[in-house]
Amino acid sequence: MRTLLHELVDPLRDHGRALAITGAALALLLVYLEAGQRGFFLAHLAPRLSWSRAAPGADYWAALYQFGAAALLFLAVPLLTRRLWTGQSLAELGLGLGDRRVGFLLIVPAGLLLVSIPGALSAAFMPEFQAEYPLAKSAAASAGWFALYELAYGLLYYIPYEAFFRGFLQGSLQKQLGPAAAVCIQTAVTTLLHLGKPQGEIWSALLAGFVFGAVVLRTRSVWPILIVHWALGTLTDLGCAWSAGRF
Repeated sequence: MRTLLHELVDPLRDHGRALAITGAALALLLVYLEAGQRGFFLAHLAPRLSWSRAAPGADYWAALYQFGAAALLFLAVPLLTRRLWTGQSLAELGLGLGDRRVGFLLIVPAGLLLVSIPGALSAAFMPEFQAEYPLAKSAAASAGWFALYELAYGLLYYIPYEAFFRGFLQGSLQKQLGPAAAVCIQTAVTTLLHLGKPQGEIWSALLAGFVFGAVVLRTRSVWPILIVHWALGTLTDLGCAWSAGRF
């Protein structure tokens, strides 16, 4: 019996930190999915402000709520607790500038030309993407509101997203399990997060998980991928709103 217990416990002891990191990440993700979405805001918080789902601008503030929840759960909490569950520096987690020559002089221009612009152009003419983006349709009411929306989208959503999944999660698991396993786990989580999105986006998230994860390994930084990802999201919003005649 004692031998059996050792056989069960020893592997857990060896990978205890990896289990803790993965569990903490999944817990934060579940909180985000349960209480950090636009639907939660519209169902539970908007009525307290005497708003209905159809109230002018309600979808705008619901989207900002979702972005704010991402900033809290995916950036603020991990930053405040990182010493407890990683013990690594920000640079080790990919939040430094890394290899700036490869990252910013090679990856960013190539990513914009090969990923952001073509991806946004193709999505702009697909009805399922037009129905999904921008998340707040009222953002296209004016150029000013749209610019503020995209700024919030990048600062409060894309930065926390990349910092959390390709920084904290992948970066910390890389030290514990190795780069291949870290990229695979990060890719699985980010792909599943896209369930409910247009089908093309789900498959793109699967491919991007591997490619973006590999780029972060090479450049030791999430920032080049962040720029490419943020540009893709902004251009997709712009193209979809324009094609749907919302401007």
